[in-house]
Amino acid sequence: MATMWNGISFPFTEQSYMTLIIILAATVLWLLWSVSSHFRSRNQSDLRLPPGSFGFPFIGQTVEYVLALRTAEGIRQWVQTKIDKHGPLFKWRFTGYPVVMMDQPEGTKFIFQNEGTSNHIFWPPHISTLVGPDCVMGLSGERHKRARRLLARFFDHSAMSRYLHAVNRNAIRHFNDHWQGKEELVVLDMTNKFTFSTICNLLLTVGEGPMMDKFLEECDHWAKSASTMPINLPGFQYHRGLKARNTILEMLDGLLQQRRKEIAEDCVSEASKVDILHSLLTMPEEEGNLLSDSFIKDNLLFLFISGFDTSSGTLAMTIYFIAKYPHVYKEVLQEHKLILEEKRRSGKDENVLTMEDISTMKYTWRVVKETLRLHPVVIGSFRKTAIDLEYKGYNIPKGWLLNWNTQDSHYNPKYFKDPLTFDPSRWERAPIPFTYLPFGGGPHICLGNEFAQMEILVFIHHLVRNYSWSLVNPNYNGPIIRDPLARTPDRVLVKVKQMTAF
Repeated sequence: MATMWNGISFPFTEQSYMTLIIILAATVLWLLWSVSSHFRSRNQSDLRLPPGSFGFPFIGQTVEYVLALRTAEGIRQWVQTKIDKHGPLFKWRFTGYPVVMMDQPEGTKFIFQNEGTSNHIFWPPHISTLVGPDCVMGLSGERHKRARRLLARFFDHSAMSRYLHAVNRNAIRHFNDHWQGKEELVVLDMTNKFTFSTICNLLLTVGEGPMMDKFLEECDHWAKSASTMPINLPGFQYHRGLKARNTILEMLDGLLQQRRKEIAEDCVSEASKVDILHSLLTMPEEEGNLLSDSFIKDNLLFLFISGFDTSSGTLAMTIYFIAKYPHVYKEVLQEHKLILEEKRRSGKDENVLTMEDISTMKYTWRVVKETLRLHPVVIGSFRKTAIDLEYKGYNIPKGWLLNWNTQDSHYNPKYFKDPLTFDPSRWERAPIPFTYLPFGGGPHICLGNEFAQMEILVFIHHLVRNYSWSLVNPNYNGPIIRDPLARTPDRVLVKVKQMTAF
């Protein structure tokens, strides 16, 4: 028998054991914090620190923050409660680190424009362990610049044109294999299959089958562990995430060795010669040396997670909102009808999409943008101060964390009128800079945001031209869950009907 608590599970018979460990750990941490705080207070007594509270010794607001992350409403309310009490700029504590939540949009602009000088990327140790020492998302300074230059070539605009045909072909195959003949579907399961098969083909030339299923299972465990309590004990999600990382790296190691053998024997398939794995194994870094296995595996894992999980969740919630608002569905449907009508007039293949077609899907992209405003891929992240800072009259000591967060700006009526209303028309005008950050910003902005846009629009195009759908639970008004990305409790369960003509 097992019990669940907010994504953390352990055998019921071990509750007392777990409780004792947590109490003992908290006691030790409190003693360490008490001693160190005595010396810190002497050094910071003359500083004008931002308002706010550090909460409990050492752990601060870590538990309440992680709990708030479990729902879209929860994290929004957590941020708003702090702002109501302390103002838009406040201090708090996360996993032992003093943090300043920066005001929006000025604070976010300050972080991004000074990254690499007065502040650097920071991930809590448990996240750094999950992503690995050579992952581009955790690197800073010159190492980050070099790694990003190397990986960016796979996701620039010219690369999108090369990938479009494969993504379009995969979308057609996906609907034929997984939607045809169905009356009811779990959309999130379908978008997971589509985005994961797409990224697998792009990275490794791995088709659907047992290996892809195993990759998907382990990547899902990894992703969920990133937003849970960092307790590395059997039965906890974080522990399962670390095991998933090891399993994925072992699988990648086998693929690396197999591909190296194929390269040595000059028997690499034509399809494999154009995947990202082949490029990483054969192209040299800037010094002329081949990339290390650690770099290749850490960044393939990163691309797996960022390439399927984020796009899948956004796709599922976009499909949810299109079904929820009939006027939105009508506009989306009309836009894609016009694309097909133009192809018929010009004698072009209706099943082939071009980058020009993608660029005409303006209303559909506004729907996606509005989905991302309400449920962004990235809630926020941290930077670590490299020097003592002064910001808006407050002192922020060296070694503190700066936290930017989308919730204050994405839901702020000052920047988005009626922020709780789903309104794609608001994107007919550009937002104020640094108020809309669904993919992050600064030097660490998401590498694949242009790829995600293309992939999402291709999927929606083939969906609306072939199927109509409605929510099984259209009147649900409860919380939108985040684990770690937004979803409905039923994972967007829909009734589907294949369209006879379009």
